[in-house]
Amino acid sequence: MRVLTPKQVTKFDQYIQALGLPVSHLMEQAGRSVFEVVQRHIREIKGPKNAVFLCGIGNNGGDALVAARLLAEVAMEPPIVVILGEPQKGSTLFKQQWKIINTLENRIEIILLEEIMDTGEQLPEFVLTNAGIVVDGVFGTGFQGTLPEYVQTIFEQCKWWGLESSNRRCISIDIPSGVNGLTGEVDEYTFRADETVTLLAPKVGMLLYPGREYVGHMTIGTIGFPMAYDTLSKAMNKEPYIDIFWNTKDSLYITPRSPIAHKGINGHVYVVGGSPGIYGAPILSAEGALRSGAGKVTILSGTNELESLRTMSRPEMMINSIENVVTLDVNSSVVIGPGGGRTEMYRNQLLQRFEVTHDSHIVIDADGLIAIASDLELLKKQASILSKTGHSIVLTPHKGEFSILTGKSIEEIDADPISIVHTFAASYGVYVVLKGQPTLIGTPTGVVSLTTSGNPYMGTGGMGDVLAGVIGSMLNQTDEVHRAIKLAVYAHSVAGDRTLAEVGPGFTPSEVAVRMGQVIREIRGYSEQKSL
Repeated sequence: MRVLTPKQVTKFDQYIQALGLPVSHLMEQAGRSVFEVVQRHIREIKGPKNAVFLCGIGNNGGDALVAARLLAEVAMEPPIVVILGEPQKGSTLFKQQWKIINTLENRIEIILLEEIMDTGEQLPEFVLTNAGIVVDGVFGTGFQGTLPEYVQTIFEQCKWWGLESSNRRCISIDIPSGVNGLTGEVDEYTFRADETVTLLAPKVGMLLYPGREYVGHMTIGTIGFPMAYDTLSKAMNKEPYIDIFWNTKDSLYITPRSPIAHKGINGHVYVVGGSPGIYGAPILSAEGALRSGAGKVTILSGTNELESLRTMSRPEMMINSIENVVTLDVNSSVVIGPGGGRTEMYRNQLLQRFEVTHDSHIVIDADGLIAIASDLELLKKQASILSKTGHSIVLTPHKGEFSILTGKSIEEIDADPISIVHTFAASYGVYVVLKGQPTLIGTPTGVVSLTTSGNPYMGTGGMGDVLAGVIGSMLNQTDEVHRAIKLAVYAHSVAGDRTLAEVGPGFTPSEVAVRMGQVIREIRGYSEQKSL
C-alpha cells in the first residue's frame, strides 16, 4: 500500500484539478467517506448518538461540513457544527460548504468561534453532554508546529469527555489534528482518535511514532479518484520524490516452492561470526535461517571458536572454520557479523569474508556493521561488484549502529528517518533495514518500505540476529531482493506479535524463530503449492 507525504498529497490534488475533475466533487466524496464511518459508530454505540463536528476553515473543515450535512439527512438529532476559525477567511472549498450549511439551520446547529471564546475557550457544556461522537476536522496533513491555545483547550476537553464512557467515540478526518504528516511529531494536546478516516492513502506521519499513537483504527476513505501505481509519478511531474510503501499481509507474495525442490535449490545460508562470550548470536541467526526454510545452514568462525559453537548449536547446523571455506555453494547468502567481535583480529576476519564474497548475497549485521563503518568505500565498491552478478548487500542496523554508519545522531535520524535511509541506500547501492517501530527498508533504487507490525518486547538481545538469518534465507528463496527482505521483516515481526500473544512478555528470540513457519504459510503464494 502506498504511503504519502504532505507534499505528495498537495501535488496529487493539483494533478486531479488539472485533469478537469471538479475539486468540489473530491470533497463531496471525502465527506461521504467520513459520514459512513460516523454513521457506523452511531449504530454501534449505546447512549447518546448525537455527533459534534469540530471544523477548521481549510479543506479538512470542508470535508467535515459535507459529512455533517449528509448526517443531517438521516440523524434523529441535528448534528452540531463548531467552527474553529473565521469562515470568511476559509479556503475556497470550505466557504462553498459553509454557504450550504447556513441554509440548513433547522437541521444543523452551528456554534461559532466567538461563542467559544466567550465561554473560556471551551465548548459550551451542552455540546458534549448529549454527544456520542466528536469528529476532528480542524487541521489536515499540512499541519506542523503548535496548536492554537483554544484548540488545545478544546481537544483536552474532548479527551476527558471520551475517557468518561466506553460509548463515546473520537474520529479524525485524514490525520489527527496536531500530528505532523511527514515526521510524526505531535503537539502535546493532539486530538487522540479512536478511528481516523485517512483519505486516498495513509500519510507518513501516521505510521511514525509518536503520531501513530493518536491515529486509532485506520480506515482508508475515497475521494472519487483511484490511486493507481503510476499516478503519483505523473502528479509529481518529474520532481524528485521518495516512493513509500506500507508492507501489509495483502501486499506480500512468496514464490511457491517447486514439488521437486531439494536442499541445494532451497539455498545455503552461511553465518560468519562467533567470538568469546557471544556464541549464541550466530546460532540464533542460523536458527532464523532454518526456521524460514533454508536448505542448508553453516556457521563459519575462527578455529578457536568451533568447539564452543558445536556444543551450543542444533544438529541441523553445520560448523566450519572460516579458513576452510573458499568457494560458496550456488544459490547462497552470507550473513556477516552476529557475535563477530570488535577487536582488530575479529574485525579483519569479518571484512576479509566480506571482500572475497562475489557470487552470493550478503547480509551485514551487528559487529559486521561496525566493521564496515570503518571503510564505507569498500562497501560501495563491493555493492557495485555484486550487482554485476545479480547479488546485493543488505545492512540491518538498529538506530545506534545506523548512527555510526551515517555519522548522524540518533536525534537527527528520528527527525527524518525515511530521507536518511533513502539517501544512504541510494548513495552506497545497498539495501538498508533500519530496525525499530516502524522498521524501514531502503533500496538502491530509492523506494522505502515500512513494516509496522512487531512489539516493544522484541527489544531484546538476539532478536536482530534471528532477523538477519531470516533475511539471508529469504534472499535464496525469492527472485527479487526487495520482496525477499519485505517478506523476512514481516514474517519476523508478526512472529514476534504471535509469540507475545501466546507466551507473554519476556519471550526469547528462539521462541520467535519457532513461529516463523506459522506466519510464512499464511502469506499469498505458499497456499498455492499443490500436492496430490
